[in-house]
Amino acid sequence: MADTEPTPSSKRKIEVEEIEVDLTAPEPPSKRARRALKKGKALPAKQDSDDERKEGKDKKDANRSEHSVWIGNLPFYLTSVELRKWLVDNSGEVISDEMITRVKLPTNKEPGRDKTAKPTNKGFAYVDFTDIGPKVAAIALSETEMGGRKLLIKDAKSFEGRPKKEPEPVAVGETPEAKAQAAKEQKKEANASRKIFVGNMSFKTTDDDLRRNFEKCGEIEWVKVATFEDTGKCKGFGWVKFSEPDAAAWAVKGFVKIKEEVETEEDFKDDEDKDENQKKQYKMRKWWVNRMLGRELKIELAEDDQVRYKKRFGKDRKADDSNSNPRGRPPPRRNDQADGEAKTEGGVKPLKEAEDIAVARLTGAVVKHTGTKMTFD
Repeated sequence: MADTEPTPSSKRKIEVEEIEVDLTAPEPPSKRARRALKKGKALPAKQDSDDERKEGKDKKDANRSEHSVWIGNLPFYLTSVELRKWLVDNSGEVISDEMITRVKLPTNKEPGRDKTAKPTNKGFAYVDFTDIGPKVAAIALSETEMGGRKLLIKDAKSFEGRPKKEPEPVAVGETPEAKAQAAKEQKKEANASRKIFVGNMSFKTTDDDLRRNFEKCGEIEWVKVATFEDTGKCKGFGWVKFSEPDAAAWAVKGFVKIKEEVETEEDFKDDEDKDENQKKQYKMRKWWVNRMLGRELKIELAEDDQVRYKKRFGKDRKADDSNSNPRGRPPPRRNDQADGEAKTEGGVKPLKEAEDIAVARLTGAVVKHTGTKMTFD
């Protein structure tokens, strides 16, 4: 069969004209620049490369001199021009305007301030000089008044007299010592017991459900769910005993961190295309154990069997007042007797007449004769 030639398309093709770009032409202004030009603002000089930025930074640092002084307690409405003039006028012609290379007077730039008002300074300034001579002359002007305030002038690298930074108050329990002590106590408590109490469980909970919920925490020795004798359903609480104390501690926290494999592109490739040297990636995630069958569980550390035995039968048990009640039965009721009335044998209080009559009516017994006779008018 001969090859068929493709039929020519009947649609017209759009002819795209090539655009000539002049690389020597200046870069057109951006939208932000056009808005600034529209408002009559001057465009900032743009730096074309990182070298120019570095040169600008070096030029800025070159204005700083090692012969610098710090001036404090300045009037808050003082300007840098006024400070420069004050240094020249009060130095006895030792300091000239050309010797001052930089005056740094920080101003307050609080948000929401009135921008029409004159900004205030922060009360201090840094002044750089060309030589050590004007620097010494400026330091000699310390304690000189300016606007009714005595100035403090010293070397910019001198930090004498600066108040020590007080440590911020730390809340109770947030200090490193308190955290370490809490961690130590928690570890000690975890080592004391490997058994946990689980409450607020559903009545449909079984031993398998409880084991399945906490098996991520660690190896489990046994699980016990309290059940009703007649129905066999859960009473709503139970116990779990682990092989390690750390597993019980994680269970009380309500979650445990497990290692989970991360899926990569290699997992979706065929067996032939997979790279054998590619290592599997894992990430840690939280596995929550504080909910089961739609209920929020109440999880607490339970007493270990040995600790419980010592409390009941060991030296740690509470001393009883007497050994007359070994089985824990309630003591006999105390019989309060009236004045002049003797106790009967066995410590039983004799019944009153009204009580005798009530008992006789209920039981049909004969009422004891008292020797009195009731007459009616």
